[in-house]
Amino acid sequence: MFKDKNLIPIFIVVFVDLLGFSIILPLLPYYAGQFNASPQTIGLLIASYSICQFLASPILGDWSDHYGRRPVLIYSQIGSCLGFILMALALHLPNPLMWLFVARVIDGLSGGNLTVAQAYISDITKPEDRARNFGMIIGVSFGLGFLIGPTLGGFLSRFGYDIPAYAAAILSFTSIMATVFLLPETQHKRDELRPKGLATYTRVFDYLSIRELRRLLLVFFFMTLPFALYVTMFPLFADKQLKFSAEQTGYFLGFIGLLGIIWQGGVVGPLVKRFGDSRALLIGLISSTIGLYYIVLVDVWWKLIFVALLFSFGHGMARPSLTSIITQSAPPNRRGGVLGSVTSIESFTRIIAPILGGWIIAVHPTWLGWVGGTFFAVAVLTATGIKTVKTSTEQE
Repeated sequence: MFKDKNLIPIFIVVFVDLLGFSIILPLLPYYAGQFNASPQTIGLLIASYSICQFLASPILGDWSDHYGRRPVLIYSQIGSCLGFILMALALHLPNPLMWLFVARVIDGLSGGNLTVAQAYISDITKPEDRARNFGMIIGVSFGLGFLIGPTLGGFLSRFGYDIPAYAAAILSFTSIMATVFLLPETQHKRDELRPKGLATYTRVFDYLSIRELRRLLLVFFFMTLPFALYVTMFPLFADKQLKFSAEQTGYFLGFIGLLGIIWQGGVVGPLVKRFGDSRALLIGLISSTIGLYYIVLVDVWWKLIFVALLFSFGHGMARPSLTSIITQSAPPNRRGGVLGSVTSIESFTRIIAPILGGWIIAVHPTWLGWVGGTFFAVAVLTATGIKTVKTSTEQE
């Protein structure tokens, strides 16, 4: 799979990290619910990790430039490991809900694993190979992680909600050992022109001022917000609406992970090639809209299959198509910054989504479909008429 053997250690590190994270994905709402947490509180618990990661990631990126990728990656992994251990121990501590919040904050403040790993991949690959290597390492790790992790986490939850957290801690420790013994430090140059600190996020407003990008970035926002809403709130929806156990929720999320691999493995590529990025984007957004609206009708488990098929296919079509259009529309000398802004927008939606989702579920679980579907519908309307634009440099 890897022509460059130097990529194998970083693949192992990223995959094991994501596997540990995805194991606890179906767990948190059930774990917190055991302590009588309201849907709003559960939403805040999920968002606490994203808020802390949002604040810490740019700082960790700067540290990795200054001190090296390897020590910062190890620091980040140690924080994740400690967070998982504390999450497991919360069950046996006084005021366990508070300790769950502390565990997520610790993990979030050290949660720059992926940021540093991407910088590491950039250091050891040629510019012309980076896109392929990012897709291979990050994409395959996400695909396998979100297939195996929720399924394993769901299975382990039958033995207690603390057991998946202990398993995640063990995997995190394994990742630390892989970094220590398999991952050499890289040679890298510090980019003095790169935005520092929170300027990493505020630069989004600079790109919104570019007419060719404004509409595309708005589509991206209204696409990723309902996606994050669905992913973060599905376990709570499954619990309240269908009385799913954590185990059943884990198995269903694993099924969605499998569908994602199938779509990306052999379906999406040929369809995008046939229809083009613009039409593929619309097809994907419309499919996601229908899939999320259909949640309103879900009152038995088998109806979720239609949601999973439509939603996973839609996102698998829309995400790469929109990313392609954005990169073609961006000024050639600012593409890296534009893609960084895209990441910032996605980070922001992961904060908004669980907070909003907690309130939605508290009103009624099916409102997840009404609100999420409406966000996707806005994305469809905004994307209508978008054409694939090539920059003048490329046209020449």
